[in-house]
Amino acid sequence: MSGAARQLYLVFNVGSSSVKYARFLAEAGDEPVLRDRRQADRDAGLGGTAEVSQADQHLIATILTEAETAEGRPVAAIGHRIVHGGRRFEASVVIEGDVLAAMAKLGHLAPLHQPHNLMAVRALAALRPGLPQIACFDTAFHRTQNEATRRLPLPDSFFEEGLERYGFHGLSYAWVVEALTRRLGACPKRLLAFHLGNGASATAILEGRSVATSMGFSTLDGLMMGTRPGGLDPGVLLHLMSQGHDHASLSDLLYRRAGLLGVSGASSDMRVLQASSDPASLRAMEMFCARAAMVGGGLVTAMGGLDAIAFTGGIGEHSAQIRAAIARAFGYLGARLDDAANAAHEAVISAPGSGVAIAIVPANEELVIALAMQALLVGRESAPTEAHEA
Repeated sequence: MSGAARQLYLVFNVGSSSVKYARFLAEAGDEPVLRDRRQADRDAGLGGTAEVSQADQHLIATILTEAETAEGRPVAAIGHRIVHGGRRFEASVVIEGDVLAAMAKLGHLAPLHQPHNLMAVRALAALRPGLPQIACFDTAFHRTQNEATRRLPLPDSFFEEGLERYGFHGLSYAWVVEALTRRLGACPKRLLAFHLGNGASATAILEGRSVATSMGFSTLDGLMMGTRPGGLDPGVLLHLMSQGHDHASLSDLLYRRAGLLGVSGASSDMRVLQASSDPASLRAMEMFCARAAMVGGGLVTAMGGLDAIAFTGGIGEHSAQIRAAIARAFGYLGARLDDAANAAHEAVISAPGSGVAIAIVPANEELVIALAMQALLVGRESAPTEAHEA
């Protein structure tokens, strides 16, 4: 890769309290190379508004300047993780025309994520108006699901209003497919993938395409998580409302006080719970694993069987105990764990002769975004009038 031809990419993942960012050097024909990955705290939260605070503007400007100074070249393009793409965005897009406005309109579908994701887009548009920005969506991977799977069991009018199962963690699952394809030569035909972190989900991936997933309309559904309950009987919410709980208190309960934290009464951090002998902490871990196995078992039916299981995300990559508890639940399908390989966090943790391959795939959403940036920008240069939206 010649120095003069290298382009500097920045990838942003903005949350309510921090900005995660990575820089890559890219050249046509070569895969972008990760140069650095960092995280910065946000001094002022965005809240639920579309405003960019002075503190945020300064933070983004500083990140931009530091990256250019470190690499000795200007930033050529910016990539963003955007949680929600709705029905319109089925693939990564260049942010131009009405794209930003369209993403902002989806804010009500992901109120705790979307406004923060878009903060950096707005800040950079003000700082460098001509700098290409690319949006990569966590929902896009799941747009391959059929309508019957995406629909909710509600009157049709609600579907027309946009209420459906969207699914999330799509960038993570896209990397699982890519990584296993590189490792094995092809993605396993019937793959059950678990993204286990503070947010957790599972996806049925048939021939490299999502056919069903545990998260639905929101990031609350499916598996038990760090502070979110996962699947919860809606009758519980109706009962709580009858007891005086309003939207604000229920949102706080469901997004911030449930899950591992709520059950354990101690922490949302799996590492803390694993180091504890407290019965409530042990109960929280047992519930976490049981729920993951049960939901995963249901997803297997969407594929008509199971060839491989993949674990990714902070817990999925680093907790041998949790992986073992979940993987052993699939023993009835022929899955056999290699305890030594699992304890060593090896790439393949299934035992020789296992009927189901079991693998660990370190998360790499930043590279997925960088690759999408490269593909869009190269295509844009070769065909400037080509549409950039799927």
